[in-house]
Amino acid sequence: MKLRLQAIGTVTALVATYLACAPVPPAVAPVPAGPPTERLPEIAAESSAPMLDGPVPTDLTRDIARLRESGLLVPVRGVRAQGVEDSFDAPRDGSRRHDAVDILAPRGTAVIAAAPGIVLRVGTNTLGGNVVWVGDSATRIVYYYAHLQGFAPSMRAKREVARGDVIGYVGTTGNAPANVPHLHFQVLRTTDWARWWTGTPINPRPFLVDLEVAELARVLFAAAVAAGDRE
Repeated sequence: MKLRLQAIGTVTALVATYLACAPVPPAVAPVPAGPPTERLPEIAAESSAPMLDGPVPTDLTRDIARLRESGLLVPVRGVRAQGVEDSFDAPRDGSRRHDAVDILAPRGTAVIAAAPGIVLRVGTNTLGGNVVWVGDSATRIVYYYAHLQGFAPSMRAKREVARGDVIGYVGTTGNAPANVPHLHFQVLRTTDWARWWTGTPINPRPFLVDLEVAELARVLFAAAVAAGDRE
């Protein structure tokens, strides 16, 4: 146990040191030509009213706990979690609520998968512009990436993506202001996989972690396990 605690303490110190000293990597990359896009049906990405008022269902609580345990990578390369504003409850035109977070970054910045999954749709719609929908393997959580300037060349429906894979590039397509490139990132929890786009929005902001933290957390876990094996 003592060795395990020492290992955890060592790697935790490395995480803190890295975040304090490491420069943010260059974020902007040329946007390659992506695959042909599919014109998607008009799927609302912003609700007309809050959807999580009142008691939270037990099964939804379990899904949220799993998100908290695994964490979600900040889906824009070079952006730190602490720099992402929580705009989930921000009002929009009419009675709509944002139900997502906007992550600002220079045009062409790589957008990466916040979590592993299967690409459900790649295409365009009026509000989101160029969009990618990714569903998790448990068919319960859906991730929506919108306003993309372009798609990664290999992006297509039914393709598996790993956490951290590039899926597209920050832009201003759809209804995004032309001078404010950003990623609109939304998380939905669905109970009807046949209509996965109709899920309940979940605020992703509390679950966002930096790419470097996620990687070093993996090292921490491995070091703790190795220390325990030696006891």
